[in-house]
Amino acid sequence: MIAQRWKCSDCGYVAVGLFPPERCPKCQCNRTAFKTEHEYKFPPEEIEAVIAACWKVSYGLYMVSSIKNGKMNGQICNTLFQITSDPPRMAIGISHQNLTHEYIDASEVFAASILGRDQQRIVRRFGYRSGREFDKFKGIPVGTRRTGCPILEDAIGYVECALLGDLTVDAGTHSIFVGEIVGGGVFKNEEPMTYEYYHQMKDSG
Repeated sequence: MIAQRWKCSDCGYVAVGLFPPERCPKCQCNRTAFKTEHEYKFPPEEIEAVIAACWKVSYGLYMVSSIKNGKMNGQICNTLFQITSDPPRMAIGISHQNLTHEYIDASEVFAASILGRDQQRIVRRFGYRSGREFDKFKGIPVGTRRTGCPILEDAIGYVECALLGDLTVDAGTHSIFVGEIVGGGVFKNEEPMTYEYYHQMKDSG
């Protein structure tokens, strides 16, 4: 997902996300206590309105995976889109700090498992902890196709890509990777999860 690091100026807790949390999980300070190196081009009092607007932009949610030296890693991402149809290519934004970024850069391949609306558990598992801390794929049924990247067996579909390294763009906190589509398919004819739908379900409890 698009994210950056937010540091609580009161207790030093670091959160990762598009915007700072409403309250610090450690000291309970409100959102205004969090600082980041990035300066937004809008007044602080507009942040809630900007967050609400961003959630209305139509994002999907995907488990993006890659491999390196026989190891595999994956993360949740909401910045995956088809950028050209002829030739078929996908673009994806990945944080420089994420392990998946390191793997894509090394192996020059990535895959995206397309999540269904009932897969909030997958979002939590792959989106809230780093693969440096634990094996996200332990106990999760996966398969591989042409690139060797892990693909969730209970996803509603997938695409996999070979990186076009000369088209990679440094976007500051993230890299925008462009890949040639080398495989894909649909497993189930279901509605895909969107970023907005995920937050609706999360907020409803």
